[in-house]
Amino acid sequence: MKVFDTEDIILPLFSENLKTYVIPVLGNKKKLKSPIKLADGWRFFEDVVILQKNKNKIYKKILNFNEFIELSKACKNSKKSSEEIYHNLTCKRVSNINLDFSKCNLMSVLNLTPDSFFNPSRFENLENLRKQIEKLKLQEVDILDIGAESSRPGAKKISSEEEISRLKLFFDNFDVGSLNLKLSLDSRNFKTASSFIDYGVLIINDISGFNDKKFLDLLLNKNVSIIIMHMQNNPEKMQENPLYEFPVIDIYEFFKAKIKFLLDNGVKKSQIIIDPGFGFGKNKNHNLNLLNYFSLFHSLGLPICAGLSRKSLIDNIYKDKFKSDISPNQRLSGSVSLQNIAFLNGAQIIRTHDIFEVQQSLACLEEIYI
Repeated sequence: MKVFDTEDIILPLFSENLKTYVIPVLGNKKKLKSPIKLADGWRFFEDVVILQKNKNKIYKKILNFNEFIELSKACKNSKKSSEEIYHNLTCKRVSNINLDFSKCNLMSVLNLTPDSFFNPSRFENLENLRKQIEKLKLQEVDILDIGAESSRPGAKKISSEEEISRLKLFFDNFDVGSLNLKLSLDSRNFKTASSFIDYGVLIINDISGFNDKKFLDLLLNKNVSIIIMHMQNNPEKMQENPLYEFPVIDIYEFFKAKIKFLLDNGVKKSQIIIDPGFGFGKNKNHNLNLLNYFSLFHSLGLPICAGLSRKSLIDNIYKDKFKSDISPNQRLSGSVSLQNIAFLNGAQIIRTHDIFEVQQSLACLEEIYI
């Protein structure tokens, strides 16, 4: 679907036939005339990109945010919708598990799998696992995301029994309470999550995007958060010709529906984190569309997790320019670059294989841009 620059905003802004999306243009507070703080965090904006979807066309215009608010006063529905967007863009992201979303949290990846796409993230014996845990403790990681089922493109689903068996290497040998970090369980299986939920797990990282409604039981009865990730299809088939009308809008609407379902069923807003799912059922152009319009997701009023580490998108970009492939082991520089973009776009969680390098990069960005 093509995007057309326009001088004219269609009024009313919100109606049955017209959908309007608001994307904050983020920048340095010192360089803005009237800075508005994004999500009570470290990024600021004063202008917004307005996308208006009318039938099979998308119109785009940059406006001062206060101008947008004035335009929305044209009718009752528009005023209500724009006030909700204003609240969502500016309100503090509250966490039921005491994560600080006024900063960017780093989530380290630890895989108990024999077939994850990035070899150094695999830990299949206790000695290597102990060394990695000690290293993470020294690095002051915010979140540890532990998984035992590969979700690389083409990976086949394993049984919950196999997943649980692999995870025991960690849960049988480590006291989570002594690690001084939040533990996330990367699993789409209710049986697996419920088996370890009382062993210090505070986040369920669900790549299926809450496909299994049984997860509601855990969210309603345990003090846990959930990361809802968008994925088209499943890991085994997700890269077989994924299709979107306009990726960022399609995925925004997916999240909107999921969030409404969860809130209507008693889940607290403070329990929900969203992840657009880079590389999960998305080709190069889909992923770049998400990066270019990433800050749209802040209009949902929830913390955002970005997983760009070592992804095939880096290989796609490099191959198009230099005509050769690069393996996951060769994608560190590209990883850091894309994760920098996520940081500057206000992502509250960055999921990475390379904690030291990303910490170093973000520290430098903070000195210049924040």
